Amino acid sequence: GFEVTVVTGFPNYPGGNLYPGYKIQIYRKEIIDNITVVRLPLYPSHSSSIIGRVLNYLSFCFSSLIYTMFFMPKVDVIYGYHPPLTIGIVLSLVRVFRKIPVVYDIQDLWPDSLKATGMFSSEIGIKIVAIFCNWVYSKVDIITVLSLGFKKKLIERGVNKNKIQII
Repeated sequence: GFEVTVVTGFPNYPGGNLYPGYKIQIYRKEIIDNITVVRLPLYPSHSSSIIGRVLNYLSFCFSSLIYTMFFMPKVDVIYGYHPPLTIGIVLSLVRVFRKIPVVYDIQDLWPDSLKATGMFSSEIGIKIVAIFCNWVYSKVDIITVLSLGFKKKLIERGVNKNKIQII
């Protein structure tokens, strides 16, 4: 009974190459199994190179911010997931400026996982990522996590425990 619209990039995961039948466009709307799928431009990359990954995250961040702030119809709620953090930043801005409630599903704890995997080793960079993570957590309405351990870690970081739900 719900009307669902998916806002996503052009398919390029896991190899970082566009799937056959797709090319980067400003906007593409599809109906897949009666669900509207809005595709927005991004830099296709899923390499181990931090530059490629950052370009992928930032390009989709920019295109989704423009779409959600200025072109997306009013919706009842937005569900988004992390990683990457850039999605959380977009959702937080939409929450603040468009007053649309946000459910933020955390699948991977940043900056912890960035440091543990070696994807990010700069202590200053880790602190900056942590600041952005905490800002996002403060702006969204509900945070869903996968485990009690995630919930405990977020509470240690100052997130209101009543905002966190384990799924």
